[in-house]
Amino acid sequence: MQHIGGRWRWRRGPLRRRSDVVDAWLGLLTALALLLGVPVVGFSAGLAAYGSQRAERAEQLAERRALTGRLLESVPSDPSDTGFAAEIAQVPAQARWTGPDGRRHTTTVRVEPGTRKGAAVTVWTDAEGRPTTAPMTTAQAADDGVAAGLGTGMALGLLILAVRWTGRRYLDHVRLAGWEREWAQIGPRWGRHHI
Repeated sequence: MQHIGGRWRWRRGPLRRRSDVVDAWLGLLTALALLLGVPVVGFSAGLAAYGSQRAERAEQLAERRALTGRLLESVPSDPSDTGFAAEIAQVPAQARWTGPDGRRHTTTVRVEPGTRKGAAVTVWTDAEGRPTTAPMTTAQAADDGVAAGLGTGMALGLLILAVRWTGRRYLDHVRLAGWEREWAQIGPRWGRHHI
């Protein structure tokens, strides 16, 4: 029971080799990096990405303006009637809107299935009055932050495990070479003893 978990590698003794101690330290550092480093790096990357996306959202809100337009056509309640998948949340439709210059424009907007002709819809425009996409939502910024944090954490975890695996393979190679050298010295002596 004393040897469970590789504790023998930390104790002094005639069978302990330098590669055993290095392996024990590598295992401990791997565990610490996985338990402490991965969450900290992942959380930091997620926060940085979220902050960047929030700043981009603020820029988009400053540059874009929401105008009210009217739908030029009714949209069927079943999106599959328009060639889209039945579970799609929004489908494209034509809408007319009046720009800041007073001229009427027509553009494609995304609306929920079942929206009737003449319904008020939001049309987003840039500073010059050209149609553009809606600004990023706070939820989208949060999703991007979570994805960046998880992706960075997983990538770092895989890198740490790859380093551990490579180090372990190298140490196994060193151990096998040492055993082979020692067996070359001791093996011939065994053949001389007769009972």
